[in-house]
Amino acid sequence: MKLNEDLLRSDTRSDNFDYFRYDADGALIGFLALYGFGDQFEVCGMVHPDCRRQGLFTQLWNEALASGALDTAESILLNAPKASDSAAAWLRTLHCRYSFSEYEMKWQDDVPGSLDEAPGTPVSYRPFQPEDFPTVARLYADGFEMKESEVSSMIDEERPNASRTRSMIVRRGETVGTLVLDYDIPGESSIFGLVVDDAYRGQGIGRSILRQVIRSERERGQQILIGVETENEHALRLYESCGFRAYTVQDYYELKR
Repeated sequence: MKLNEDLLRSDTRSDNFDYFRYDADGALIGFLALYGFGDQFEVCGMVHPDCRRQGLFTQLWNEALASGALDTAESILLNAPKASDSAAAWLRTLHCRYSFSEYEMKWQDDVPGSLDEAPGTPVSYRPFQPEDFPTVARLYADGFEMKESEVSSMIDEERPNASRTRSMIVRRGETVGTLVLDYDIPGESSIFGLVVDDAYRGQGIGRSILRQVIRSERERGQQILIGVETENEHALRLYESCGFRAYTVQDYYELKR
């Protein structure tokens, strides 16, 4: 289940973003969370297997709707593991439509030469600085079709979170991309938000940075993860060539307003 642990632990998280159900003994049996990214919200949650088919998740969802937290959202995405029959059944009760799917991938040491550095202009990465914000906003607008307000909200979430680091990709002294590393789960390093400037794509920059990050995190004994939309065949082939293998699929459904 995709839970965005780093956002759950954020000091700036709104009170009306999280909803819980407990049994008579005080054990947590149900949970629903809202994750805001500018004008877009994602919804994730779960119910204990012994307590399903009792309407608990619907109750949590109705509480979230009644809170008003989603009233200004331009887009609401409901996230569910493809393998979850109970999630699929609940989604059929809503006025929503399938939007896209995402592979969750782990790095495996089973591709010969996957970490070999290709010849060419050296590429490196450095820590994000506040003055890099306009560059990140431009890169995300082009690569992910995100609005500046969404990028601003995302970076604000990163600032108080010591377990997440944003880096800028540099080539010949020029900033040509960005990526984020998340360390919220002990022993795991999750790569996301990797985007290279359109003018520099197809030159092996993404592959070079991925290999550098993998080598660095592997030396620290970390398991490395990354996500990619199933229809993004170019990125999927790139990640697989660097040794990543899919281990689960997350489906996203857009709620019709």
